[in-house]
Amino acid sequence: MIGVVIVAVLAALAIPSFKSYVYRGRVSEAVTMLNEIKSRQESYRSKYGQYAAVSGTNWGTYTPTVLPGADAVAWPTSANWEALGVSSPGVVRFQYATVAGGPGSTPPAGSNLRNDDFWFAAQARGDLNDDGVTFILEVYSQSPRMYNSASAEGGWK
Repeated sequence: MIGVVIVAVLAALAIPSFKSYVYRGRVSEAVTMLNEIKSRQESYRSKYGQYAAVSGTNWGTYTPTVLPGADAVAWPTSANWEALGVSSPGVVRFQYATVAGGPGSTPPAGSNLRNDDFWFAAQARGDLNDDGVTFILEVYSQSPRMYNSASAEGGWK
């Protein structure tokens, strides 16, 4: 009986740690992809004088079109993403979008981007554990930081 209690306590301690490890691993995909998008956007601007509006000027068009859950989904080919220089990563656990605009165009609400210069924003969103809660990461042209929506981690950082 004591052995069963000890195993139960160890399992109760290990399962949350394991889940946290799995979720961090899944989020690393989004961090890598957003850093790639940011780098490609800067290269695109140096070549063409503006950022690539792969998803338009406001959120709404994401790739892939289906929000992945715990299972990864295939990344569809897209001429817009390839023009930016972002090639297919195979399967993904997040949806991605990157919006852009020029001076005078309205940036996405809540992004705090200035509209007096060219700008872009890139977003990754996913449901890491099929619980219906969407986790979002964002990067902006006018900020070196990456922001996240994890309220348990203190909100947008």
